[in-house]
Amino acid sequence: MAQVLKESVRKRIAEAAEARFAEQGFDSATVDAIARDAGVAAGTVYKYFPNKQALLYSIVTEEFVAELSRLTRARIAAFAQPDGMEADQDMTAGPSGELLGFLARNRLKTVILLGWGQWTKYADFVPDYIRAMETQALAQARGQFPQLELIPTFRFMVRRILEESVRGMVAILTAFEDEADIRRAFAAAARCRMAGINALVSWALAEGK
Repeated sequence: MAQVLKESVRKRIAEAAEARFAEQGFDSATVDAIARDAGVAAGTVYKYFPNKQALLYSIVTEEFVAELSRLTRARIAAFAQPDGMEADQDMTAGPSGELLGFLARNRLKTVILLGWGQWTKYADFVPDYIRAMETQALAQARGQFPQLELIPTFRFMVRRILEESVRGMVAILTAFEDEADIRRAFAAAARCRMAGINALVSWALAEGK
């Protein structure tokens, strides 16, 4: 007689794995530890998932990755302002609010992808993610400020800001669980970051004169 698999057990295993992967990374998290956290035997995990990779990719799906990329592109596009980005721009409305809500709902998935993805099939995601944001940000900067020269120093600093932004996302989502706290932390970080970007643009414009 075929064994009946229970959705409640599958969900418990997936939740335990998500927490372990977010805390330790895919490479360090073990099936034994995941099983222990889920309150099942290690052999039970394999009845629901053929291997640890299948367990991970049932959590961090292609659809999740695509949606994170889409929402990020929309957020960057919304930053474009005729006279530059405003330091007090509302981070809780429009595309920014949509992205924040998505990150809060998928807190641990995002930590796994951005913080530990180098040991998975998504190893290239973070560099590609930063590169795509950089390309979009530089294109917008050139569109808003035609006189701006995209010299190597400016490009380097934009890349560093974006790298720090990704590390900051992971740090915030690791430190806070409550959505309101997450939104406040992201709003504070974004305000600091935008002030820095505006200062960088002002510096670059002055350099180009």
